[in-house]
Amino acid sequence: MSDTTKLIPFPPSKESGILTHFDRARQELELAASVDEVKKIRDQAEALRQYAKQSRLSLNMQNRCAEIRIRAERRAGDMLKDMEKHPPGPIPVRDRLHDATDLPPRLEDLGISKSQSSRWQLIASIPEQDFEERVESLKANGRELTSFEMLSLAGFLRREKERWDRRETAVQEAKNIEPDDRIQIRHGDFREVLADVPEGSVQLILTDPVYAKEKASDWSALSLFASRVLKPGKLLVCYCSTNILAESIGRLSEHLQYVWTFAVVYPACGKPHHQYRLNGWWKPILLFSNGAYQPEARWINRDVINGDGLTKEHHEWEQGLREAEYLIEKLTYENDLVCDPFLGSGTTGVAAKRLGRRFVGCDEDEEAVNTTLARLVQEPGGER
Repeated sequence: MSDTTKLIPFPPSKESGILTHFDRARQELELAASVDEVKKIRDQAEALRQYAKQSRLSLNMQNRCAEIRIRAERRAGDMLKDMEKHPPGPIPVRDRLHDATDLPPRLEDLGISKSQSSRWQLIASIPEQDFEERVESLKANGRELTSFEMLSLAGFLRREKERWDRRETAVQEAKNIEPDDRIQIRHGDFREVLADVPEGSVQLILTDPVYAKEKASDWSALSLFASRVLKPGKLLVCYCSTNILAESIGRLSEHLQYVWTFAVVYPACGKPHHQYRLNGWWKPILLFSNGAYQPEARWINRDVINGDGLTKEHHEWEQGLREAEYLIEKLTYENDLVCDPFLGSGTTGVAAKRLGRRFVGCDEDEEAVNTTLARLVQEPGGER
């Protein structure tokens, strides 16, 4: 008998054998009253899954075993969450003198590591409907049912809750913010809500337009807007995706003159481009001027900027604050007017305020506007 078959209490030569044990395991799991019982069911289901995989049984059979394992992990996590916790460190002598049945079991007594306990409790935190929908979706789409998939879902739901909480906090803070002539934040399309920005009044436009194909016309509109509000010879500086670099340059060139392309390098987080089978480690920043470029007296020593990394705390498309500060400091002076027609989380506005520049910006997303207002009011000396 092989080592593999020793893992299983019966020789499941046919898939019907696994189906029998699948049904029995689900019943046992529903009746299990302790973490120890649930863990045994979980371990048996995992052993059965490994056997099914090594025997090259169908993915459906493997997923049936995996489903029992994951449901057991979820049940165990729920039990562990409610279980009385031991204080850290060794058990005091006075407690060791008591009957062991008077004390709650420790993880090591149950054969469960701290890592397992944390993972299982995270799976248990998934709302019932979300959990069941993910299980059914994975099975219906012919994907392997794994604990990693559930942990990813739990992480996503936790991030979404944190994002929603931040949004609600930002909404409340935005209600209490007084208008400020130096820092103006507006809600709406820049073509409309920034129409009153005087011609030739802006020293720098620093922005990150939407990259989606359906928003391509925004780049042409941005070119026209910049040609109106920028001072002669001053810059529109905007982030861009390598996927749309050629088209973006073409559209911005409709009313502006190309000057240069900076690179923001992200050494710790390359982005895969599957259609080209390559990882991109930089993002272009395009520089266009309103008429012939008139550079400032100070030199820009580097056209390669070390990026802040994955700074997505406030917005899914958020760019780094350090990057914005570098560009604003090099291209403007105190009290100059900086503009951002695509606010996002307001990074450009925060950087402008820190450096003593005036600022005007907008976004079509009300949540982004509220987030920006909340960030600005938290800046030192920035009680608005």
